[in-house]
Amino acid sequence: MLAWFTMGYPDRVDQHMGPGNANPSYTYMNPDNGNGPYDTTGYFLWIKGASGYPWDVKTWDTNYIYDRTTELVWTDPTSFKRFNQDLPISPRCIAKKKAGPLLLIPASGSIYQKYQNCQSISTNPLGNVTTQISAPFNAKLGNVGRVSARAFTYMYSCDVNYANCKYKEIFSLALGYGQYDWKYYILQNGSYVFQKESIINQKLPGQTSPSLPCPNSYQ
Repeated sequence: MLAWFTMGYPDRVDQHMGPGNANPSYTYMNPDNGNGPYDTTGYFLWIKGASGYPWDVKTWDTNYIYDRTTELVWTDPTSFKRFNQDLPISPRCIAKKKAGPLLLIPASGSIYQKYQNCQSISTNPLGNVTTQISAPFNAKLGNVGRVSARAFTYMYSCDVNYANCKYKEIFSLALGYGQYDWKYYILQNGSYVFQKESIINQKLPGQTSPSLPCPNSYQ
């Protein structure tokens, strides 16, 4: 699934996904073995600005891909939100033509801290969480053309039965290109009501280096 969450090599060396209506997205991987096999563990960033921040930090091992950190203040890389323990969002591998299993993460596994100036300022609950990767489908990707894509659905603040989740995010992932779309919904009167969308569907030249002034944001 790393091939769906990140831009492929060698494109990620000097290219990125640019905005349709939102921020750009640059892929950074550590370690980055190019066309070689992925290491058994590592982390990657979705960098949302040419200055190297803000960003999402995600990790992987042989079992899962995880959420670790996201920005708190968009303009300040010393402010961020980090899970107390990495939150699994996708199996590391999924059958080629199949959807991934529904992952259920209890509230005890989704507690996160807010940081300012690299220091924790509060501990916060996200509640029960569900995530799932869809089966592949064909999609039109901006100036690239037709691609194979999967939807990554992330729902949180769910009830004890992992239902009636208050919030839903859907990330569209293209094989070899990474994230190209994000939609956000809020549960209202039993239905999910669309709130906003970020389109990041243009393959463009240019790369950046991550700005990571706080080691505890990614290590």
